Amino acid sequence: MIGQYEQVEQATGLPFKYFAHDPLTDINVAPHWHQGIELNFLVDGGALKFVTNGHTKEYHPGDIWAVNRRDVHSATGDSNLDWQEFGFIIDDKFLVSRLPESMNWHLSLEGKQSGMVIPQAYAEIREHGLAIHHLLQHALTATGRLQVLSHFYALLVALGENFATPMASEDINPNPRLINAVMTTINQEFDRPLSGSELARIFHVSLTTLNQQFNANVQMPVNKYIRFVRLLNARRMLLESDNTLESIASACGFSSDKTFVRNFKDWKHMTPSDYRHAFARYHRVDASCL
Repeated sequence: MIGQYEQVEQATGLPFKYFAHDPLTDINVAPHWHQGIELNFLVDGGALKFVTNGHTKEYHPGDIWAVNRRDVHSATGDSNLDWQEFGFIIDDKFLVSRLPESMNWHLSLEGKQSGMVIPQAYAEIREHGLAIHHLLQHALTATGRLQVLSHFYALLVALGENFATPMASEDINPNPRLINAVMTTINQEFDRPLSGSELARIFHVSLTTLNQQFNANVQMPVNKYIRFVRLLNARRMLLESDNTLESIASACGFSSDKTFVRNFKDWKHMTPSDYRHAFARYHRVDASCL
């Protein structure tokens, strides 16, 4: 399912989840989201297509990029290449407890292009990330854990001081538990007539409060997020099936095929039929990133 919530298990004694590409598995990663900030390091391979909230960027060996909280993201690449890629998902409770201002971070670290602006900070993040990666290849001793943490703290400082922009504050007291629960409900039930008003009633808050929380945490109001999840699922169905537009509209929660076509055209600047005709032949390669 598009936009599923990824449950994160922490590495023992460390305030982040570490992941590394297994050469025996596919490089493709299905769309998902999580409540912690993610850092990705591409060491070797080729062009990796990375989709964040419907926007595609292409990363290459040497690139480092960040994924902000609750951004729906995915990846796809050539399965025949020898990929070396790893990263960290930072425990959000840990980060906010150490750096309360990080609650409003919006990270703009997007590969070597960002590194050209602040090359020293980019190099520092790469150095500390690679050091952590190498240390975690072996069983950690107490001393090794301290070494990992020393690199991790230095990485956070370089990240926060150079690639974090405070989001506009509306003096909203963040409620991540509410946002995670509502997003999970949307991702599971987008196919039925779901609305912000109904979600506000279900979760016993006002629609104003729910929209404030979504704007503060996801940078879009709740009804726009519902529409976004429906469109992501519709795009996957367009590329992976021969279903009619009427069938796709119904399966993705749109009130009619006309409503589906209008919203899709607003999003992709072409009709669903034209989009299918232009891109369906690539779906075997790219569908997992949609």
